[in-house]
Amino acid sequence: MVVKNARTWVAAIVFASSALFIGQSLADDAITTPQDPVIATDSPTPDPSASPDPTPIPTESPSGDPSPSQSPAPSPSPSKEPPHAIANQNMFVRAAQVVHADPRANSVLITPIEVDSAAVILACISASNASLDILTKNVVNNADPKVLVGDFTNSIRITGTSDQIMNIINSYNGLRALSFTRGITNQRILFRFVAISEPTLDPKLCANANPSNNRIINILPVGIDIDMKKADVRLVK
Repeated sequence: MVVKNARTWVAAIVFASSALFIGQSLADDAITTPQDPVIATDSPTPDPSASPDPTPIPTESPSGDPSPSQSPAPSPSPSKEPPHAIANQNMFVRAAQVVHADPRANSVLITPIEVDSAAVILACISASNASLDILTKNVVNNADPKVLVGDFTNSIRITGTSDQIMNIINSYNGLRALSFTRGITNQRILFRFVAISEPTLDPKLCANANPSNNRIINILPVGIDIDMKKADVRLVK
């Protein structure tokens, strides 16, 4: 009986010890191990030697080279002055005042015209009731419209030097005046010569002719009367 009781006490003590040990282990597991506190550290200072190259700063454009938005607008080129009558109108002009023609004729050749000038000339020739035929006769000679216009009309304009003007007017036996409706007598031909800045056939410049450089040629009948009676001619037998 005593032995039985002793075994019972030993078993109780062992059970109690095991329970105590197991309880202590469970208590230890239940206690959370505290974590080490996290200490915020300052941002590391960048090492100048390890930093990337700085972005290049654009340099300003030279002050002498304006930007496209500031470039000056090109100045317009000066306009060329159109042909005009010059101030010096001094020239030599000679022409007959009268040309005689048969009263029955419907055309007549004008005697040679002389003109001399250091400048380029515009010659304006006109007739009120007659047509003017220049250069080759019975042909309209306007092959060069920059030199001659108006052939076979009542108004001709010629431009060029004084020698060129005379060669055109006096060629082919001279300028011819003709009328298709009546006789050519009692007609008048007006010559006007203008010293100009450059060759032109502008008709507006004809009005700038100096009166001393104008010539009027009158076409008058010769001293024959178409009604004049003729004497009888006696034939020798």
